[in-house]
Amino acid sequence: MAVLKPPAMHRAVLIQPVSNGRISGGFLYNARMAAHDAWELMDTSTDQLAKLSSQLVSNRPVLMDSIWLTEECVEPFFDLRARGWRVGVMLHSFPSMIAATERGQSPLAHPSRFEVQALERLGWVVVPGRHYADMLAGCNARVVIAEPGIDDAWRAEPRRRNGPCRVVSVGAATPRKGFLDVAEILVERGGSDFHWTVVGSLDKDTTYAQRLVERTRSLPLVAFAGQQPPSEVQRIVRGSDLLVMPSYDENQPLVLVEAMAASVPAVAYAAGAAQHMLAHGREGLIAPIGDRATLSDHLNRLLDDEATRYAMAVECWKRQTSIPNWPAAARKALEALSRG
Repeated sequence: MAVLKPPAMHRAVLIQPVSNGRISGGFLYNARMAAHDAWELMDTSTDQLAKLSSQLVSNRPVLMDSIWLTEECVEPFFDLRARGWRVGVMLHSFPSMIAATERGQSPLAHPSRFEVQALERLGWVVVPGRHYADMLAGCNARVVIAEPGIDDAWRAEPRRRNGPCRVVSVGAATPRKGFLDVAEILVERGGSDFHWTVVGSLDKDTTYAQRLVERTRSLPLVAFAGQQPPSEVQRIVRGSDLLVMPSYDENQPLVLVEAMAASVPAVAYAAGAAQHMLAHGREGLIAPIGDRATLSDHLNRLLDDEATRYAMAVECWKRQTSIPNWPAAARKALEALSRG
């Protein structure tokens, strides 16, 4: 049965920054949803924001990627709203929260006053999961949840392993991602019974990345794969035994959903929705944000215990049956956006 595309005039236009080759969960989410007609994408540079009104049809909804949710960039979207456009925010993250953790500060519990007021002024927010929806419970804006899907090729049944435990972390090497915490734990452990692969750019924060590389130089089985295309990330994660996600700030981490579909359990800090997406003791283990001692206990436990890793992989495989693929996720998102 053929699936008819919804009329273009009824779909939102999601305006995101030009990626310049950057790959992130947010950009992947935007693109996958667009590929299955939840919305259309428009890549725009900061210099082009002032000309938005001349590039858009006035009776089409507009979504602003949350990267633009700053005092320097949001004014053109306020202007569109004042001119009669329906304008909302695709909220992947709060810039203030990202900035705090990238500076090495404690994670913020709430967005900034400016960010909340901007959301209320626009009046419409799309979030990829319940975490930010709950955070915005007191915000005077309509919140629509559009959960992500996965490519079905991620799905892989549990398998028993021999040899070193293959550990993977995914993300750009920056303070926000917390990879140095894992490096310290693995250096303290030492030995050659694990292989840690970090998949993500080393160019975003070169000082931090260099510290990470230097700290792990004594370990015999550590690889920095750099930024990779989604197909290669999928191959590496599916071939791993354990995902370690020591992020200090997250929203609805796509890699955690994908790893679960691949029957790969996780050890993570309780950042963003991770603490709810991952059932502690069942599909992985969760530590309080920044609690490296607990993270170390969890990681060392699963490095040492293949039987427990396998049992958790089985639980992940059970859980993946409830994870939609991208076409189903996009249909559900379009329905939610139409109602919202």
